[in-house]
Amino acid sequence: MRQQIDALKIKGSVLVIKDNKTLLDYATNNATDTSYLINSVQKSMTAALVMRLVQTGKLSLQDPLSKFYPAIPGSKKIKLANLISMTAGLSLRPGSQLGSRTFKSDQANLEHNIAKTIFVPKMLGKWYYSSLNYIYLCGILSQVTGKSYEKLFRDTYIKPLKLKHTEFLWAKSAQLLNTGFIPGKVYKKGRYVLVKAKTALSDAHNELGAGSIVMSNHDLAKVIHYLLAGKFLSSKSRKLLYQAGSPSFYNGGFYNNSKFKIANGAGEGYYTFLRSTKDGKTMLIIQSDRTRMGQFASLKPQIDKIMKSLID
Repeated sequence: MRQQIDALKIKGSVLVIKDNKTLLDYATNNATDTSYLINSVQKSMTAALVMRLVQTGKLSLQDPLSKFYPAIPGSKKIKLANLISMTAGLSLRPGSQLGSRTFKSDQANLEHNIAKTIFVPKMLGKWYYSSLNYIYLCGILSQVTGKSYEKLFRDTYIKPLKLKHTEFLWAKSAQLLNTGFIPGKVYKKGRYVLVKAKTALSDAHNELGAGSIVMSNHDLAKVIHYLLAGKFLSSKSRKLLYQAGSPSFYNGGFYNNSKFKIANGAGEGYYTFLRSTKDGKTMLIIQSDRTRMGQFASLKPQIDKIMKSLID
């Protein structure tokens, strides 16, 4: 197993859990408790927060988006279920970006995004990957709970699970250092170059709920197990949230196939690859702070193969 993983030549941290027992826990660079920006892997945690409110009767997957954001084009036709499965038919106008160039507040970013959002009717019900869906889910979470997304995340995951190596990227430097955080690097002109902290911070604010959390492998495994096998969600809720079907097998922040769940994160000089069986008993997590152009797409299927061999 280690030979297969090392052959990928990823510089970072590796955790392999088999039937709830740690099989491998080592670092090809950095340390086993280093924290990395997990990027889109965070979507699974955001989706679970929404599903928890559905489970307690405070939301319905069939609620129209217009109930919360009537100014969004097509919001009367779009259901929360569409946002979670990324089948809402929403995107930003060509040339637009998520969030404002200078961060002011989560609300200001939401207003900016709403003004730049377009609805494509023929894409409603068809899968189109965009963090915009999950950013709107964050706004809905705040409306319903009266808490900021950050506070809700801390109260749901960081505090009760006693996560020591998890933090928001915009936390104070001392807090980030305590998590074992290291800056990301991108390969350019023959060497790895640090991503500008200002750029990474801006992007993290703009990707609220979809790419703003740093985590170590062990903290990530703990949260995923909590979502898939803990008491946070009922078996009925998990079945609804992680169902695999048309038009894509993506739902609830995971790509859900018959054997295992997949979540990948890339951006700001980081990779996070997560694979887990649906019961959370067997996991493969690989994280890195060094990235290269084109590498991400080639690594994903190779890691899928390693996960298949781990299960078999």
